[in-house]
Amino acid sequence: MQLTVNWYLLAFIFFATLGGYNAYWMTSKISFNRYSSAPIFLQQNTTSLFVIAAAVSGMFYYFARLHLVMYNFIFTGILLGLYAIPVLPFKQLHFTRKTGFAKTMLLAFAWTMVTVLAPLQISILKMGHGQRILFINRFLFMLMLCIVFDKRDAVVDKIRGLQSLATHIKPDHLNYITGIIFIAYCCSSFLLMGYHVSAWQVAALLLAGLIALVVYILSFEKRGYVFYYFVADGLMFLSALLTSLAGMITG
Repeated sequence: MQLTVNWYLLAFIFFATLGGYNAYWMTSKISFNRYSSAPIFLQQNTTSLFVIAAAVSGMFYYFARLHLVMYNFIFTGILLGLYAIPVLPFKQLHFTRKTGFAKTMLLAFAWTMVTVLAPLQISILKMGHGQRILFINRFLFMLMLCIVFDKRDAVVDKIRGLQSLATHIKPDHLNYITGIIFIAYCCSSFLLMGYHVSAWQVAALLLAGLIALVVYILSFEKRGYVFYYFVADGLMFLSALLTSLAGMITG
């Protein structure tokens, strides 16, 4: 919680995220839309292809300037690859579209790897007790955010035959699950006080979790891109900002 900001790492994560999301979106378009020919597809998606190429270039540029724990890097790549399998345009893999909650868990776990283990620069196999609690805490936070996006995509996912936590579980039951996740998140936040995390930083974690819960509640109404891409997605940045400010107050 007292780590110095590594701007190269932040840039690498930014470009990797930009490229990954655009590649996932492009793959979905190939799988669920019909194009008469490859040239037409390329013509209609020139901007996205350019963004992916630029993102990959930026990712490799910053990767060469970092000393990442390769085990974490490879494992995260495998998780994201598994997450993308259901949208691949191969009939032999369509059975993976019925994996239900696994899709949600994979993305939450991958984002936890990126936002916890990458900054700490340790292998998941070598975490101490405090680091494990921090990992669990972040996973629960990411899981709440992933559920918010699952709820947004539930209608489209059902049409496409894709399953997630939001399509697999009734709304009332999903509320109970989210409530349990939030309580577990709060408990893990308090446990961090025993591992050199200040009361101010715990308060920041609790505030971020509470905002995530409010965003989940607000997602029951129809919302636009601003809500999901600036408010919901922005919570990842906000949580880091809050804990950083809390660390400054602590001194």
